Amino acid sequence: MTARLALLVAGVAGAVLALLVAGCQILARPLRAPANDQDTVLLVSGGLGRPIEKIARHPWFAVREAGEERWRFWEVGGGGSYHEDPFANHPYLEPVLHAVWRGEEATRAIACLEREAPRWLGALRYRAWPGPNSNTFGDVMLRRCGLRASLPANAIGKDYRGTLGVSWTSEGTGVQLETPLLGLRLGLKEGVEVHVIGLAFGVDLWPPALLLPLGSGRLGFGDR
Repeated sequence: MTARLALLVAGVAGAVLALLVAGCQILARPLRAPANDQDTVLLVSGGLGRPIEKIARHPWFAVREAGEERWRFWEVGGGGSYHEDPFANHPYLEPVLHAVWRGEEATRAIACLEREAPRWLGALRYRAWPGPNSNTFGDVMLRRCGLRASLPANAIGKDYRGTLGVSWTSEGTGVQLETPLLGLRLGLKEGVEVHVIGLAFGVDLWPPALLLPLGSGRLGFGDR
């Protein structure tokens, strides 16, 4: 009986670990590009190259004006480049779509990204940890351009605020206090997120999910 129980516990633990690594999401946004009848902005992230694709992600904004066929990418390492597919961004793996903006909101966002992204990228002194890095760029652009979304929990560097920083959250419903070693984010939508050396752990209130620095960054419902 003891051996069977041990095997059962080991099996359950293995299944839970597999789910955590996969970052299982319910009702995740499908990787489908909207029609080009309106201005559109997408926030996408992909895992860094193997073997760290499950623990570190890289974001990019894909923008396309109405009637255009190609997408313009804004990101660290390729800002302003053109692509046919908004989700294909070599060498980043397993893309996840986090947010979509359309119409007038997207028009304003495109103008803001075209203005603010080159400024920030031109002044960037890149550091993989604790930042500023590609995830810092994603968070800064969300807040500067008034785009309400969150980067995934394993986007290390998204919460970089220097030695000590306080700011509104990127979704605008909370605040966060950050140092390179420890940080805390509290929000009406964002829930509670604790940051330890850049790794995020917490509970997202809407849509509900555990926030984990693995896989897609979420265990629960997909991004809003």
